[in-house]
Amino acid sequence: MSSKNEIYPIFLLLVLSCIHAIPSSMSNVPVIYIPKLLNYTSDILTNNGTFPIHLTFSQNVTSYVILDYGENVGGFPFFDIDRVVGNSTTLRVSYSETLTNVIDGDMQFTPLIHSFDPYRVKVYTITNPGYIESPMVQGAQRYQRLALISEGSIHITKMGIKSTHHAKNIALAPGFFSCSSSAYTDMWRIGVRTLQINMIPPRIMPPGFIATDQGFFLSRNQAGVYLRGMQWVNYTVTFSMMIVSNGASFALRSNDYSEILITINSKEHDNPNMLTVQMREELPTTDASFYNTSLPLNISLLQWYDIKAIVNGLKIIVSINGINVSTIPIPESTNPYIPSMTPGGIAFSTSDNQETFFRDLKVVDLSTSNFEAILYQDSLSSKQAAADFGVGTNELPIILDGAKRDRNIWSGDLLVAGPVLYYSFYEPEYAAGSLAMLNSYQLKNGPVSSRINVGFPFQRGDPSDEFVSPIFYSYTYFLTNLISVAEYHLYTGDTQFVYDQWPRMYLLMNFFSTLIDTNNLIVSSYFVWGYDYNPSYGVYSGHFTKLNILYAMALDSAASMAEVINNMTLVRQYRQQAVMLRAAINTHLYNATEKYYKISDQQTVGIAQDTNSLAILSGIASELNPNTPQQLLEMMKEKLRVSSSNGTGYLSTTLDGIPMGASTIVSPFISFFHAAAAFEQDRSDLAFDVLGSVWSPMVQQGPYFTGTFWESERPNGYPSASTSMAHAWSAGITALLSKYVLGIRPTAPGYSSWSIRPQPGNLTWAVGRVGTPYGILTVKWNNSDTEFKISVTVPTSTTGIVYALEKGNCITINNKSFNTESYNKTLYGVSQITRNGSHWDIHIVSPGSYSIITNAVCNAALIFFVHSPKLMYFLLCFFVLLFQISA
Repeated sequence: MSSKNEIYPIFLLLVLSCIHAIPSSMSNVPVIYIPKLLNYTSDILTNNGTFPIHLTFSQNVTSYVILDYGENVGGFPFFDIDRVVGNSTTLRVSYSETLTNVIDGDMQFTPLIHSFDPYRVKVYTITNPGYIESPMVQGAQRYQRLALISEGSIHITKMGIKSTHHAKNIALAPGFFSCSSSAYTDMWRIGVRTLQINMIPPRIMPPGFIATDQGFFLSRNQAGVYLRGMQWVNYTVTFSMMIVSNGASFALRSNDYSEILITINSKEHDNPNMLTVQMREELPTTDASFYNTSLPLNISLLQWYDIKAIVNGLKIIVSINGINVSTIPIPESTNPYIPSMTPGGIAFSTSDNQETFFRDLKVVDLSTSNFEAILYQDSLSSKQAAADFGVGTNELPIILDGAKRDRNIWSGDLLVAGPVLYYSFYEPEYAAGSLAMLNSYQLKNGPVSSRINVGFPFQRGDPSDEFVSPIFYSYTYFLTNLISVAEYHLYTGDTQFVYDQWPRMYLLMNFFSTLIDTNNLIVSSYFVWGYDYNPSYGVYSGHFTKLNILYAMALDSAASMAEVINNMTLVRQYRQQAVMLRAAINTHLYNATEKYYKISDQQTVGIAQDTNSLAILSGIASELNPNTPQQLLEMMKEKLRVSSSNGTGYLSTTLDGIPMGASTIVSPFISFFHAAAAFEQDRSDLAFDVLGSVWSPMVQQGPYFTGTFWESERPNGYPSASTSMAHAWSAGITALLSKYVLGIRPTAPGYSSWSIRPQPGNLTWAVGRVGTPYGILTVKWNNSDTEFKISVTVPTSTTGIVYALEKGNCITINNKSFNTESYNKTLYGVSQITRNGSHWDIHIVSPGSYSIITNAVCNAALIFFVHSPKLMYFLLCFFVLLFQISA
């Protein structure tokens, strides 16, 4: 028996079991979401369909109530129960983003590191009236179902969800968009909401492990992995544990992807005094128990026990209080990508029925090169220790990939989430926080992390090879970090952030320079990093075309950052390298016969939407031939557009381009780049076809409508229960409408210069605004066959060009008309007016409001009458009357 066998005060255990973090400072006051009653059985008593609700269990009737929040919400669920009939009763609560999955919840997602509730069905034993608030976050749900499943009844006066995401009013955001299509107006707002539910203010998430003076307390459904154990293989672990409920679990060789999980059951467990061992993997979930044994001693609740585990080779020896209780053989791995002796550190977790204390952890190396060196030692009584296991609170404002899952910061997703943020809330700190977090995890040779759990601590030290390896996901995602840093600078002008990130970005670029072969192309050589946005499509090796295109874009981005820090040698180096790379892509990776860019030199069959769209956006396709972008767009419509009889949208890849057994999908994430490529080529017809066919199904009212955009779509079906229905990478239509349809974009860092170039398509009007460091930039335009009118309000310290659609020989600015291509600079704030094909280019150099009209009418008085119809009507009547009098 441990000398540290004091029993923890029961009242304090009860307090700890319901603690969640209260942020010390928040940019957003949490919103309380109260649902409406959607459906309920006839025996449910309500107040005219509202609260309070009286639930009663009957053996003959399955009584329930389904509640609707109207759109996806996330946070801490709570219930206020003021009356309980019977000794106790059992309340079953299920959560779902869609109505179709509300009975059993839409999914269970249990990553090896998490500080949210992975279970979508919760069961509460209700014995007394009172207030219940979950200590863990339910990330996203529109629907909630309540049912009593045992004898008794309860009276609920109030219930809802207390938000843990950004909660400011969207209508008050700096960014705004509305247009003549109510569908696109709604889509813009839904995109913002999708982003918002994934924006997490600083220090608002509760830590998964609660640090106390007695060590970590793990309430139910917690899991954390020591983040710096990636070099550990053979070692000895010692710690003390005290079980509060049912059992305790810890894992060895855990690395956020796979682990060996050891569970010790207490004597009160249904399977008492047992030790079980599982091999766990995050993706796919193939948890399998391969070993179990009875323990030679009773394991009691609220009693401290000393645990020692030695993992060495393919064997684990476990002892409790000095008694050797088991020697566990580790089976050979059957996964070709996971070796039998995968490196990894120590992890602690609890299941749905466990609560446990852990303290006094020590890890000692058994490797011959570092024998008996202490790898880690901590009492586990500090918040920093909780952060060491990836389950602390979030230090910085961040953007998650999905509100329900994965609840990680993913670097590739920021290529879309970043622009959506800049065109809506314009709170750049959320992008900066996400990028800073990702880039703070860097290997010594340069790669930066691709994904970070919401509870990971911000790393302030030098790059390290100790970090858990799965956070370094893929070559393509490494590059998106750098591209997004440059894009952040373009929209914000924040040069200090570039200076802060540059040492890590420079190291990253040096890493990629080592991958260049004699053809001036990047070779994807390390198999593990060959994945891309859809892991089910497998690994890309050799000359992966998309990777090379992204590297060309990264070279341009790196050159722009090197210019900021005034390293002109690097500017020239990166730009020269980009020229050679772009030529090599066109020489080696373009299929000149079929006229598309190949997936790779090893996968020459199949057409990928992202590869060909990025070839256009990067300018590489135009360098091959000025007509190539148009040909690619037409080809993608022919090959990727889903026929109306089979569904809607654009396939992300043709069927012959994905592995056998994988499913074709419609990806809003990848379609963002496709639509942008079409807009960049002035093909608004094709761009709007992408927007309408891909995003429209997600805004149709019905059981799958969530008020947020989905992770992916099936061409001829509906999303599965595991699909994230609030995925930030799918919100790109918001940025597309503001950037291309409204027409606003920065052309120099921080909008010090900008352009406004609307692409109306079939729309007749649009109005909107964007935030800039200098203030709000607003635009309103009207378009008809004979006239184009645009009004802009320009903030101080900025200049820009308004590209007004040409509708004739005349342009009128602030009631001054010009019918010649020469301009004598007589108009305040306008330095130059030129006619450029289908546009008039108006160069604005001073702040203020500008009203611009292009048409065929050059008589100022007539223009005045045309735009003052009441006055024109009055004068017309006057002249008619005057004519009648004179007659």
